[in-house]
Amino acid sequence: MALPEFLTGAPFQEYKYEGTIVNAFSMAILQELNTRNVLNPVSALRGEVNYSSDSTWRADLHMDLRELRIFTDALRKYGYYEENWMEVKFFRKGGESGKPVVPALKSTFLLLNDLIRLCTLVPDNLAGEKSKAARYLLHAYQGDPWQYLTKSRNDHGRRSERLWVDQLTKPGRHEVEIHDLKKEESKSFQDAVGKQANQIKLNAVVSNLVHSPYQLGDENYYIVLTRIDSFRVKVASRWYARREQVLHESHEGLSLSFPRLISGLIS
Repeated sequence: MALPEFLTGAPFQEYKYEGTIVNAFSMAILQELNTRNVLNPVSALRGEVNYSSDSTWRADLHMDLRELRIFTDALRKYGYYEENWMEVKFFRKGGESGKPVVPALKSTFLLLNDLIRLCTLVPDNLAGEKSKAARYLLHAYQGDPWQYLTKSRNDHGRRSERLWVDQLTKPGRHEVEIHDLKKEESKSFQDAVGKQANQIKLNAVVSNLVHSPYQLGDENYYIVLTRIDSFRVKVASRWYARREQVLHESHEGLSLSFPRLISGLIS
């Protein structure tokens, strides 16, 4: 709720990099923890955290909220978790041209890469147990978000749509279905997601909290906080999923090996 103030209010300076968005969000969390009299609240936040000891992938932010001591089964049914993992994307313009710093197609695929990692690489409990980890994707856009995302693609001479782009940016609760990555044949997809990532099929239910000004312009931001409530990621006959906060797997022990499988497919 504090991000519009942190990003646009006086006397805050102009934000230009992804790290500053992470810092702004972290400061907002610290303020909240301080108001709740949490001892040593800085220890609850870690930036650039490896998903696991053998993973080269890092999450932008990890929030351990166990010290709040508020968690009950009833509260968890609202989607609250003690451990919280977040990836952050900041899309902006730059230079004299005033054009997006990163081409829209690449930005689209970088967002997809984050979604895949959050579903599959976050350390969690074993299959059959209740999940312990929330997964968040924070994405902020300078001005109109559609300057930075590409929904339409060339599909063998015809145009088809990446419906998941809409589902990640619009307010509310949405069902995301990504089963057509075989159609992504561009070098941008191979560089941003992975040459073999087209084998991945993903379903998810997400809840988007959106901050949007009355009128979008380069002086303000369209801010989306996407919470991944449930998901199912499949490669060939193997899949890993979370439904109603419980973890599931297609093969015994897959929850332990699936992160390595996905890491080998994505860039």
